[in-house]
Amino acid sequence: MTQTPDNALTLEGVADDLETVKSVMFTLARQYERIDRTLDRTATQQEVNTQAIAQLSETSTQQWQVMQQMLVEIREIQSEIREMQAEVRGLQVENRRILERVFGPEEE
Repeated sequence: MTQTPDNALTLEGVADDLETVKSVMFTLARQYERIDRTLDRTATQQEVNTQAIAQLSETSTQQWQVMQQMLVEIREIQSEIREMQAEVRGLQVENRRILERVFGPEEE
């Protein structure tokens, strides 16, 4: 079977097209591999981030609870301080009365 010039050009054109398609397919395959690796890294990083966020959330909750407990304790301490201040004032008044009985009224 002999090839005519038109047939040869067509076969050569198809061969060239096939070579181009082959090259494009290899390029796409490499790009898909890179994308796949990137997706794997992204998924791994997302897992790490999710764990970090969970730990941060837990730590934040614990700190909030500690702060709440500290506020309760501070309020209790404030109440105790007020009570002690009232007792000190009472002792001061009592001390003045005793001093006035022993030494007489204070002269101004």
